[in-house]
Amino acid sequence: MALYFSDKELEDLIKISQDYPRRRALKAMQEDSYIGPHVSLNIIQPDSYIQPHLRYNDESIIWHSGKLVSIQLEDVMKVKGVHILSKDSPYLFLPKNTYHTVISLEKDSALWMVVQGAHNPTHFSRYLEETPTENNKREYGDYFEFLKNIATSFS
Repeated sequence: MALYFSDKELEDLIKISQDYPRRRALKAMQEDSYIGPHVSLNIIQPDSYIQPHLRYNDESIIWHSGKLVSIQLEDVMKVKGVHILSKDSPYLFLPKNTYHTVISLEKDSALWMVVQGAHNPTHFSRYLEETPTENNKREYGDYFEFLKNIATSFS
């Protein structure tokens, strides 16, 4: 069955990201049971904290709109790499087991994520230990500011 994503669906997803407490919205392009690569569109607002995590499979991140920064980490405070995602630099490959996060620098920024292999919800990603969870802004506020400062210094 062919699948496409309309401008109306994109507008709806942007609105959801603006209204949702996590300040982002994700649209998966296939069912979890699909055995091939999994593709998702993620709309991220500038005030959305994404707890650093890794994927158990290789991941490609492809710019869609706006401006974003991917930060790869070795541990809570040690940055391994920084990559701007924009029209001029639209692609990033993250090998499996690479801890990373993404910071949106512009309203309604979006990226495509392509994760290799069949989706296994119990073995898909793992959070970087000792990083604050997304549950409470008081928990992650200072750490998110640290990450945003890194992102803006490279933009």
